[in-house]
Amino acid sequence: MKTLICVILLAIVTYSCQKELSPENILSSIPTVSTTAATSITNTSAATGGNITDDGGEPITVRGVCWSTSPNPVLSGNHTSDGTGSGVFASNLTGLTANTIYYVRAYATNSVGTAYGNEITFTSTNTSTALPTVSTASASGITMTTAASGGDVTNDGGATVTVRGVCWSTTANPTIALSTKTTDGTGTGVFTSNITGLTANTTYHVRAYATNSVGTSYGGDSVFTTASAPTIPVITTTAISAITNTAAGSGGTISSDGGSPVTVRGVCWGTTANPTIALSTKTTDGTGIGTFTSAITGLTASTTYHVRAYATNSIGTAYGNELTFTTTGSSTPDVYVSGYEFGGTEFVAKTWKNGVATSLTNGAFDASANSIFVSGSDVYATGWEYNGTSNQPKLWKNGTATTLTNACGGDGWSVFVAGTDVYVAGNRGTCVPNPRATVWKNNTATDLSNGSLLADTRAVFVSGADVYVAGWEEVNSTTVIAKLWKNGIATDLNSGSAAFVHALFVAGSDVYVGGQESNAPNYVAKIWKNGVATSLTNGTNDACVISIFVSGADVYAAGYEHNGTKNVAKLWKNGVAQSLTNGADDAFANAVYIFGTDVYVCGSDGNVAKIWKNGVATSLTNGLNVADATGIFIK
Repeated sequence: MKTLICVILLAIVTYSCQKELSPENILSSIPTVSTTAATSITNTSAATGGNITDDGGEPITVRGVCWSTSPNPVLSGNHTSDGTGSGVFASNLTGLTANTIYYVRAYATNSVGTAYGNEITFTSTNTSTALPTVSTASASGITMTTAASGGDVTNDGGATVTVRGVCWSTTANPTIALSTKTTDGTGTGVFTSNITGLTANTTYHVRAYATNSVGTSYGGDSVFTTASAPTIPVITTTAISAITNTAAGSGGTISSDGGSPVTVRGVCWGTTANPTIALSTKTTDGTGIGTFTSAITGLTASTTYHVRAYATNSIGTAYGNELTFTTTGSSTPDVYVSGYEFGGTEFVAKTWKNGVATSLTNGAFDASANSIFVSGSDVYATGWEYNGTSNQPKLWKNGTATTLTNACGGDGWSVFVAGTDVYVAGNRGTCVPNPRATVWKNNTATDLSNGSLLADTRAVFVSGADVYVAGWEEVNSTTVIAKLWKNGIATDLNSGSAAFVHALFVAGSDVYVGGQESNAPNYVAKIWKNGVATSLTNGTNDACVISIFVSGADVYAAGYEHNGTKNVAKLWKNGVAQSLTNGADDAFANAVYIFGTDVYVCGSDGNVAKIWKNGVATSLTNGLNVADATGIFIK
């Protein structure tokens, strides 16, 4: 009985001392691992790795890859150790032999044992194979949404470049892992790439890339910024000038086109504030940025107007600051004329206001007033007066004479007032060898020629900040070059012929010059618009343009044409001629001025100085003495 009890007690003690088995102990196994495909393969190295998706219930104590030149490599051969734990890991194989097939398996070890992933193979490259060499081209042709770049693959690394292009991003060093890339052919050499889908006003990084069997290499990181989205232009309105009962002058300055070309510009006006281009009362004065002038016409006397400059681009229309002015009360404008009349022994320089003459010189010496300009209440005239030795260039302001700076005489032919600045075009002698083409600003002379050739200027016009002068320079007895100077820079209007210019007018961005050009044996009356000549006569008889005035879309020219016996005073409107005289006596139309709908011309018919208003003549002199009307201004 004692023996049985002892056996039972021994069995109980033995069972109680055994280790308890848990569910984890029962389920533990080797890990689950897969092998990553080989990349960046060279002659001595490659990159691979693995992914441990299950640790088998026990911690991973070591992981890596093993490789061999025979299938099913194991840990006892070449292998890496790449950390612990589950998940993705990378491995670098080194010490390889060139041009050799290798077998690779990832492995993972826990307390239960070692598991191997699927086997992959790859072949190491030849000893001369490497990544390509590529450089990145700087971005060009940059817009809001596109740009151009590219690259140059200078070395394929010993293996064919299978794809190349550029990749880009808003962060540095973009790669081909991005969707923002191009594919631009294969092989070595220069390639171009079109970058699209960009955002305006954004900084981008771009790199060229080239891929061969070894891998992908990149050029340098090039940075560029896309263009800003366009806006409406920036414009200011020019101060109102030359106010009459029916007209005024203004314009504008466009300092920025907003990133889109200005397709139309001008001024708009009305009798209420903030006029817009929806009104019919507006001008159209060219395109592009810069300063332009505008003629405001069709106004009512003694009326207050509001004016704004405008500029339109693809985004919309911008307006300048609003200005107001009031037209004059007189329904009849004042007509100012310059000229001369023989005084019995000498020619006397004269001006006329509404037909009433004022002598500018005393008749002691010959003199002539050749041009007239009215600014505010001031009347300016320019011309010349002989001093007993030579002609002296003169400027008269309200009848008071100033001799313009000169060395050995000269002539004043044209006067223009812009704000407080007074410009005169003419010539001044330099004693030897020839007179120089000259423009005076506030009696400070600027020579436009060097005196080596005979030269003269006959007209000046100021538009915004630009000063235009027309004249000529004589090359030899058969060649005279008509010239247009803009801010002192000359443009030739003809070559190999003889041409003389007398007239100049600037309307918006268009520059008109008038004169004559030889067509042996006669001269043809011509207008040059922006340097392109248009003939007003056919060359059968001598003819010349002496004055130009542009009003809206209409171009008026005054001058003369010989009829085979006498010179006939002529007015051309848009190239269509009107005879102002009957050809009985020599006659000349020397100046034209448009005021509202009225066309004023001055000149001479026989010995008589005359004004034609809408073709109807009024005599300024009685014909007893030789006289001529040379310039006209309406205010």
